[in-house]
Amino acid sequence: MSSVGRQIIRGIRGSIQGARHFSSSTYQLLAPTTVVRWSSVKKVKKLPDLSQFDQVYDDIEDNSSIIELWKKQKALELGASSSTATDIENMVNAEHKIFKKPEDLFVKYPKYTGTQKKAISTEKDMNWSEELMIPYEQFKNLSKKTLIVKRTVQMTRKGKIPSMYALVVVGNGKGSAGYGEGRGVEAAKAVLFATREAIKNMKNYPRYDNRTLYHDIEQKFKATKLMMWARRPGFGCRIAPTIHEICECVGIQDLAGKIHGSRNPMNVIKTFFKALDSQRVPSDVAKARGIRLIDINHKYYGDSKVAPLR
Repeated sequence: MSSVGRQIIRGIRGSIQGARHFSSSTYQLLAPTTVVRWSSVKKVKKLPDLSQFDQVYDDIEDNSSIIELWKKQKALELGASSSTATDIENMVNAEHKIFKKPEDLFVKYPKYTGTQKKAISTEKDMNWSEELMIPYEQFKNLSKKTLIVKRTVQMTRKGKIPSMYALVVVGNGKGSAGYGEGRGVEAAKAVLFATREAIKNMKNYPRYDNRTLYHDIEQKFKATKLMMWARRPGFGCRIAPTIHEICECVGIQDLAGKIHGSRNPMNVIKTFFKALDSQRVPSDVAKARGIRLIDINHKYYGDSKVAPLR
């Protein structure tokens, strides 16, 4: 046998001996841990009772057949006694901790019928569905503003991939509004996706007297700086046209403002919604300070509306 063959055989023998040593040492190390693990299991006094319901993990509707079986068993145990069905149900509920499903966890939206109008007031292709998370009565009263529609191009090594971008604002004119962005091959598809996204992003924003802001706001978003001031009744919305359209959706009637820096419409819209969300309501400030709030305009110059002390 050559010298090369002898070296190969010696290497194989060494690897086999090393594997045997590793397996034996591993077994010696793992043996005590297995004993400790079995001893820890023996120390467990009592396992949880799986026949009792948990409000977080169990569903009453899925286990209705099991509950009915428990009621029949309880009736057979009691026999021909004077206990009624209500008593048996109370016994089973107390024994297995069966809870009543709250009714306010899920909102029951009305189903679409042929007599209802499918389309939103300004978009014929916009259909109502439960995915929008808004009742149909509120859906048909929404107003939509398509503020931005532009063509975008994505550069790849295979060439240019064109698409359409749209930004839509939706509101009910009573303080609730939201904006959404959408992309599509066609402009109509992009507007449709943006409208659905805007409806899902709708949020309620506070308004003073249902017409203006509670206080002056100065908000910055990226390179856009927006300053807005609350104004008296009848002043109007003297602000940029893009924000003027949003104010009609939100329901703001008296407002003045100025834009500094970048006037990119996308950043302006996002800055305005961020500013509306940053308002501090006087009732919350009074509650934090522990004092009573009285609106002087309403108390002495109009209807007496005194905020209750909470």
